[in-house]
Amino acid sequence: MFLAGQGLQAQEMEYSVFFNGLLPVAEFNNKVDLADDNLNFVPMNRENIGTGAMAGLGGTVRVGVWFDLGFGELMPYVDASLLWNTSKSAVRNAYDENQAKAPSYFNVPLTLGFKYRYDINDILRPFAEIGIGYDMFFATRSYGVDDRWYKFKPSGSVSWEMGLGTYLGNNVSVGLYYLGLGSHRIEYASKSTGREDGSTLPTIRRTIGELALRIGFHF
Repeated sequence: MFLAGQGLQAQEMEYSVFFNGLLPVAEFNNKVDLADDNLNFVPMNRENIGTGAMAGLGGTVRVGVWFDLGFGELMPYVDASLLWNTSKSAVRNAYDENQAKAPSYFNVPLTLGFKYRYDINDILRPFAEIGIGYDMFFATRSYGVDDRWYKFKPSGSVSWEMGLGTYLGNNVSVGLYYLGLGSHRIEYASKSTGREDGSTLPTIRRTIGELALRIGFHF
């Protein structure tokens, strides 16, 4: 409605594919201690799942329409991402030493947003963008000792993202983003053999965030 009210004309449709290099932040990056007071191995449970993430990778697909503002261009867009982080090396080593399997993490955010772009010249075309959406967080099943395994059931959460960068010509861009992937409740799935007493109660909310370096290809 805003765009129509301004009498703007659509200039072009843009389809984009992004490759993401990811650095976890917030609680997602918290250090994990997998030993009790007697230095026995303690697998990831409800108290520490969603922490101890290592740098990861991801992909994003996006579609949007550019509108000419006269002092730059504005693009409403919709995108979807698949983001993957494994556990930190210290966590994986603790699991390996106990012949167990550490969890990995996946985030699937769906986002609606706006990107503003201003052309300095034919090569440099800086942009800024912001979006809001919904993130689905998943933790893979992890194996403990004595044939126990832990399967978790996270909740979805409202998410957001913001980024700054530049197009390099018409078809390539590079940008630095903050991905606020939300605050997720995590509980044991019913089939987890490592469930504890009271395991049907949700754990403390886990805040998931990532810094992302995105290289984009636009068509």
